[in-house]
Amino acid sequence: MYRAPASHSGAPGIVMLIVLIWGAIYLTGCTDLPTDPSFDEVQSTADLEIEMATDPDLTAALIEDVSSSMTANMTAGAAIEISTADSLFNQARVELTRGDHQRVRSLGDEARDALGRALAKGRDRSSLDDFTDRVRDVRRQLAADDTTHFDRPSDLKRDIDRLLDEATLALDRGDYVTAGKRVIDAHRLSDRSRVRRHDADPERGARLVVAMAEQAVQLANRLLNGTVISERQQHLLDTAARLAAASAEAYQNGHYRRAIVLGHKAVSVSLMAVIRPDRATDDRIRAITDVATSEFRFLVEVARAELEAARIALNEVPNEYFEKLLVRAVAAFETGVEHLKNGHPRGIQLIWRAGVVGAVIAN
Repeated sequence: MYRAPASHSGAPGIVMLIVLIWGAIYLTGCTDLPTDPSFDEVQSTADLEIEMATDPDLTAALIEDVSSSMTANMTAGAAIEISTADSLFNQARVELTRGDHQRVRSLGDEARDALGRALAKGRDRSSLDDFTDRVRDVRRQLAADDTTHFDRPSDLKRDIDRLLDEATLALDRGDYVTAGKRVIDAHRLSDRSRVRRHDADPERGARLVVAMAEQAVQLANRLLNGTVISERQQHLLDTAARLAAASAEAYQNGHYRRAIVLGHKAVSVSLMAVIRPDRATDDRIRAITDVATSEFRFLVEVARAELEAARIALNEVPNEYFEKLLVRAVAAFETGVEHLKNGHPRGIQLIWRAGVVGAVIAN
């Protein structure tokens, strides 16, 4: 039976205040905003591996993600691997200050491998499967041209396709360690792409994503309340709530890039909880012949209702920024429905995120 996730932090309670201040700042044209703690040395190296090994926001978000996602599946071996990865990332930052870039890359690779082993060392392979499903979620977004929150999406899509194929092959042959490493690589690249997309103004990007994360968790809980759900679904709900809380906390502490990464993860995990990974297979979605009678019709109906509520809210209290967001969300929703009608799995992601944006505006 469904149970609401426990509150993990007081941070999400500030989200709506953030949104209200955000709207006021936008309308007054104020640009005197706090800036994200810089990491200029990394940004100037033009070395992807060094950046991903030493950027404090990217590495902290990845450690938080793996830890939160494995809470119900943690073993002593997995916990040791996560701790090892954290220490290796910290050591890489020290080596960067010494200018030893080769050592930095080596430590980053070791940290990546440790997190991959952590996913493979859970009590079962559910954490590895969840991380893999979330890479598929990113691939579906990119396939649907839902690239608003990604930097260099074409390059990312190419890399995600390759890594996901390699992870899937490794899973098929029972090589969970290699699969874990490839999935971690895919997450690192998508995290970096999302952060880079908002480099010009990470604070503004974080405001939206934090609000989206909170609304996604609330929407998922509302949809599942009163239903009988699986243990895995409950774990996904709890994980989404933890990630949303961590995103809001990161925002409060001025770590806007970290907030962006964790917030997007919360939105993705919330969707997984709602549609169940075992139901939302590509083959089952491709078999849809009528959206109105499909097993995903509830998602379409809820997203449509949220967008209508957003429209009503803006009629009562106009907001130029939110109006632009709503136009894009409605277009994404309509495209998503068409994709679903044609049996394309990528429609699910468009519909969900459009509904989440509608909920942000309406609330």
